[in-house]
Amino acid sequence: MRFLYPNMLWGLLALLIPILIHLFNFRRHKLVYFSNTAVLRSIQQENAKTRKLKYLVTLLLRCLFITAIVLAFAFPYSPEKQINVNTADNLIGIYIDNSMSMKGQSQRTTLIEDARQSARDLVHKLSPSNRYLLMTNSFEVQNEYPMNQEEMLDQLDRMNPDGTPVAMGEVIDRFGMLSRQHGFASSTLFVYSDFQSNTFDLSAAKADTTMQVVVVPMVPEYTSNLYIDSVWLASPIVQTGLTNDLMVRVVNQGDKEVKGLPVNFTMNGTMAASTTVDLEKNGSTEVELQFVVDHNGEQRCSVSLMDHPITFDDQYDFVLSVKPNLSVVELGAESSACALLFDDDEQFNYTLMEPSRFDLGAISKAQLLIVNETASMNETLQQTLLDAVAEGASLMVFPSADDPNNNGYLYQKLGLTLVEVDTNRTVVEDLAQQHAFFSDMILDLPQHPDLPQVRRHVRLKSNGVPTPLLTLQNGDPFLLTETVGKGQAFVMATALDARWSDMADNALFVPMMVKMAFMGGKMDRLSYTIGADKMLVWSDMDLEGDHHFLFANADRSFELMPASEVRNNRVYLYLNDNLPTAGFYDLLVNDTLNRVTAWNESRVESRMDFTDRDAIAPAFAKAGFDVAAVLDTNEFATADLVEAMAHQSSQWKLFALIALLALLGEIAVLRFWK
Repeated sequence: MRFLYPNMLWGLLALLIPILIHLFNFRRHKLVYFSNTAVLRSIQQENAKTRKLKYLVTLLLRCLFITAIVLAFAFPYSPEKQINVNTADNLIGIYIDNSMSMKGQSQRTTLIEDARQSARDLVHKLSPSNRYLLMTNSFEVQNEYPMNQEEMLDQLDRMNPDGTPVAMGEVIDRFGMLSRQHGFASSTLFVYSDFQSNTFDLSAAKADTTMQVVVVPMVPEYTSNLYIDSVWLASPIVQTGLTNDLMVRVVNQGDKEVKGLPVNFTMNGTMAASTTVDLEKNGSTEVELQFVVDHNGEQRCSVSLMDHPITFDDQYDFVLSVKPNLSVVELGAESSACALLFDDDEQFNYTLMEPSRFDLGAISKAQLLIVNETASMNETLQQTLLDAVAEGASLMVFPSADDPNNNGYLYQKLGLTLVEVDTNRTVVEDLAQQHAFFSDMILDLPQHPDLPQVRRHVRLKSNGVPTPLLTLQNGDPFLLTETVGKGQAFVMATALDARWSDMADNALFVPMMVKMAFMGGKMDRLSYTIGADKMLVWSDMDLEGDHHFLFANADRSFELMPASEVRNNRVYLYLNDNLPTAGFYDLLVNDTLNRVTAWNESRVESRMDFTDRDAIAPAFAKAGFDVAAVLDTNEFATADLVEAMAHQSSQWKLFALIALLALLGEIAVLRFWK
């Protein structure tokens, strides 16, 4: 045991005071005159022994009280646990969590500024001969080489305050790797973080007994937060001049109920819709906003609310891409009744394509793909269609009129088997009106509806995955659907040829085919997440010759050139660096605007849940790290590391307790020992 303030031990000289008082009381005599002492002699002798023992116990308790008080003020601590600094072969690392949650309010300024100032105080107090690394969530290369004291202070001033959330285990593992790479025998890492539960994950860190960890928890002033979690469209297709529905999920992460919270929706800087919402404590709700788009093209949209002091997640930016028409591709040697439906409608861009000369680019851009009864496709084309559906397109398959076994690979992949051709006349009897496909198409079905008459059909055996939408009188499925990736595939049991059925002339045909086209919207992503989306893929870019890509903000004050790759008519962009802030960024191809993208901060940190201070050190120890101390930021400004470590000891509390017990014991002896 050592003492932080050893000069206080001179106070032990105060032990002479009770000893002198005790000796003085024993030598003082008092004469009592009594007429006859013979009767009292034996009683006096007995009381003298008891009184002597009482005085001795009192003396010991007083000495114990003084000794315990002096030792407590001398601040005893255990020297076994020391912070390993000021040695030549030890690397000092400072990790400052620069994610968005660290911009929360502290008692003085913000958590990240408190961490930066505390780190400066630490570096000033350490030896100038130390070598340093500055670790942040941004993994900036210029900070990850051994720096001297002056360089470290300069990098702390220049530190980027805008980082993305990263699991703490990744940062610690990277620091250990850099320490070994630069040839240091040991390392000490000071961790400044709010230790948010969502990111305090040490699973990626490899146990390292040569690394010592000093934990500095940052405690936010406020832990409640209102934020916009996500937005999505009720329909994948946004049409001009018609009412469209936008869904918004709003979350209240706080212990107070919120009523009448305004939620605003702006489009191209103009208010498009607004509403108010009530939120239960620690609850969430979904808000529906209706809006109308006046023109085609890309619309820069934002949904926002007002909340303080945590504001990084109060706005959600996204882009609505409103296409002038939908692309419909029909595969077959001849056109079918579908051409009459789509070819003359300006809302659709209709193309008839022969299977032997298919255009991969046109297929990848299509919203609706139709395989009519004259199409005979090889397996490569059939798989291409399935890939397009997986990316969001709709697929409608009619059986071949000449050979129903054609395109068997496609049926097999959709979980269907062609049993036989049934030539018995029948009629569609059952319609799955409650299914989402029909729920907004048919509001009220008549008692005796005019459903398709069927002269011949293919009997399909399902593996149970495809869902029947229309069923014949004999129980055979007539129209089936199955989800494939992001899209939907439909299979009809009859051809559009009049010899098979009157499906093409039935009232169901037009709304069904139009609904399939709208379902295959294949909309571009509404937005991307900074730090999470590192690879972007587009299949609708027409590129010829050499090309280079560039992300830039509106005023071109920031530009980022991603790595790029083009294969299978798809463009892959790779972002090695994060975009600086949330907002809209133009994607330029050969300096020409190609499209607009919207980026938001991750909502991982929006939930203000933090790891309990007492659970931090055990978590590091369980992961295989030596935790030297759990300190406060102000300890680096008011004390050296030895003093800070000593304050981690609770031995002074033990001596203070002993002093209190000694005082209570003395009072009890003097009051109750008769």
